[in-house]
Amino acid sequence: MNTIHLSPSAHPPQPSGVPRALSAIPERTPRTSAADRIAMRIGLWLLLWSTRPSETPDQTRARYERQRLAAAARAEHEAQIQRITLVYGLGGMR
Repeated sequence: MNTIHLSPSAHPPQPSGVPRALSAIPERTPRTSAADRIAMRIGLWLLLWSTRPSETPDQTRARYERQRLAAAARAEHEAQIQRITLVYGLGGMR
């Protein structure tokens, strides 16, 4: 026979019905209003936007230079393809 269940409990007996701990919990948890949620989203977006890394003038010039060189290389490549097409008559393969 298990005597653990026969020993008197150190806790006072609970009244029947709803336990005391559950009666303190409100029926409905309060929610943040829609306007506050929108304001928080806008605030978070502005915070993230304002802390983005910015380019220095040197980085901006280097980026424009890379774009200019890429455009020149692209134009040269297209001109070379055009010359080959005219010389060898490969216009139908493209």
